[in-house]
Amino acid sequence: MEKAGTRIAGIALILALAATAAAARPATPGTPWKRAELFATCSGRLAAVSARQQAVDDPAWPRTMDQRDMFNLMLEATLPEAIRFGVPKDEPVLWRSAGWTEMAGLLADIAYSFDSGRADRARAALADRMSDCTGLLLGG
Repeated sequence: MEKAGTRIAGIALILALAATAAAARPATPGTPWKRAELFATCSGRLAAVSARQQAVDDPAWPRTMDQRDMFNLMLEATLPEAIRFGVPKDEPVLWRSAGWTEMAGLLADIAYSFDSGRADRARAALADRMSDCTGLLLGG
């Protein structure tokens, strides 16, 4: 139990520091429901990207996995309050899946589209979505 308390305190510190980071970084949502949704969605996004990175031997994949793990920890810390706020217990799985699916579609467009404009738009969208997530993390 002490480990869980220490872990939650560490996560709270990460969240507090992230909230005070540069103004250009995305803001953390104000409600427990929205925070849990954001953390689960980012976890799914980062999981999809790290799977692709690992498949193509991109040396960045361990960092992306670490970032995914940070979002999983933040979700774990905020989920009890989000559930008290009304989030169904199985909802985070759906949010993660949505994040994964979103990135998988963009990665497919980048890798397989014969339309260079579509691939470029997918690259830009992927970078924006990754930035939306990693911008919440210190060192992200």
